[in-house]
This record gives sequence, C-alpha cells and structure tokens, in this order.
Amino acid sequence: MRRLQMGMWDKLDPVKWQQVQLDMLNGLEICRYADEKSLREVQLFCERSGIRYGVHGPILGDNGYELPLLNAPDAEERREAMREVEAQTGIASRYGADYILFHYPYLPVFQPPIRKLYRRLPGERQRYASDRLPRAEFRDISERMFHELAELQHRYKQRILLEHDFFGDYEDIFTDMFLQFREIGLVVDTARLDITRRCFHGFDPYAWIDRLASCVYLVHYSNVRYEEDTFRHHLPVRECDGRDDSCGDAYLYLRHLAERSSAFHLTFEHNHTLVGTEELRDIYRRAAQVCGIRTL
Repeated sequence: MRRLQMGMWDKLDPVKWQQVQLDMLNGLEICRYADEKSLREVQLFCERSGIRYGVHGPILGDNGYELPLLNAPDAEERREAMREVEAQTGIASRYGADYILFHYPYLPVFQPPIRKLYRRLPGERQRYASDRLPRAEFRDISERMFHELAELQHRYKQRILLEHDFFGDYEDIFTDMFLQFREIGLVVDTARLDITRRCFHGFDPYAWIDRLASCVYLVHYSNVRYEEDTFRHHLPVRECDGRDDSCGDAYLYLRHLAERSSAFHLTFEHNHTLVGTEELRDIYRRAAQVCGIRTL
C-alpha cells in the first residue's frame, strides 16, 4: 500500500501521532533516535498501529544533522562514509525499516556562476567546488558509490534510497546514476527542486522529473518562501501558495510527477504547527488526491 507519512525526528511521540495523523496518514519517517531501544519502540508501535516507517539518516545520534560524505574527494573519507552507511543500514534492517535514505551528492557540488546565492545555501565549508571535485572524478566516484550501495542493499536486504542534494552542472551524471543503478531509489524533495531552479542556471525541474520519474520511491513534500536574499523552507504546501510569487511550486512538481508515476510514497516534511487542523487536513487530502493515494 502506498503511504502518506509524517516526520517524527528525535523520539517517538504517540500523542503527536494521534493529533497530527488525522486518520489520513499511514507511515512515519524517523531520524536521529537516541539508541536501539528507541528503535525497537518505533518498530512495535508501527506493528501495533498497522503502519510502516522509514529512516532519514542518521538513524542514531545526538550530534546534529550529520550525513556520510559519500562523494568526498578524499578516498579515506569515502571509505569512512561507506562504513557508516553499512552500520546504519544494518541497524535499519534489524528493526524492520522500509528504507533508509542518505543525501547525494553529499557534500553538494557547486560551480560558478551561481544564479542566486541565497544566504541559507550551504556555505563554502558545506559544499564542494568543481575545482576540488572535477567532472570525471565525480562520475567515477558516483559509479563506485552506487555499486557499493547496491551490494549493501542486497547483503542486508534493506532498501537504500538517495535524496538529491545540489548537483550544480553535474545533473547529467546524477541522472545517469539512477538510470544505470535502478535498484537504488530516488527521493525527490519538492522544496530543494525549487531552490535548485532559482539558484542554478539552466535547471528545468519538469524535464528532470520527466527523466527520473520511474526511479522515484519517495517524495519529501514541503514548500519554500523567498525573502530577498534568503528563504524559509519546510513550509506546508498551502493552496494559496499558487497565487503567491514568493512561494515555490511544490504542488506543481508533485502533480507533474504523479502524472508520470503512481508508485511513490510521500512524506509531509513540513512544520505542521504553521497551519490549523482543518487546513492541515486539506493539505493531506489535496496531496493524496493528486497522487491517487488512498487515505485511511
């Protein structure tokens, strides 16, 4: 069954689940839980509730939002990243997760000139410049990485997904990897798609969706509001956004994908406290209807 999910980072909160799922959601996405005991609680809760859950890496940890440096220029950093991915994949498998996801490219890749350099974009220490990670090297690293991830997925019988991060001028290499290694599913983030469109020259999110629709396993659904040289993200996708030029086009991206695929799940990756209960219900219903997903 296809799923509509809510994010529940840091700890399981059954009260929040009852308040927010509104008899419409049937899945969770978790991240950064304290220990394996807390993962067992999630597993039992989902079994009792008749729902499933997935993991946004890191699965454990209290050191902030740390992801493996999968495409680092340094070979030892890449080996350490793959050791971390393997450890997290093994844990996810033990506790019955449907998937575990990481970001790719990570760190993201930027090339000048950037069309619009918003202040909330990754800083120079949180991204790779093209002179540090040239095109041929990025392709070689990517091919090796996808091959290793496919082997881990088979060994642990655990689905591994990759969420797109900023890929700059390497869009063709990014696309080739998912089309070549179809066992690795793609996570589409509607907010990051819109930010990419505004920041990088020549990027067409609709053409990108056309090429990769068959690879998509999951959508992270939220919107962006732009404010001069910065933006706010993880916003609920409201119907009124379509009449506001300062908002991203998250709903249009979702509709475009849904016209080309009926096989993906959807996580509402938004701050639900920004809207009331009835509007939240409408947001769920509108997304479900355009995707052809049955609600509970």
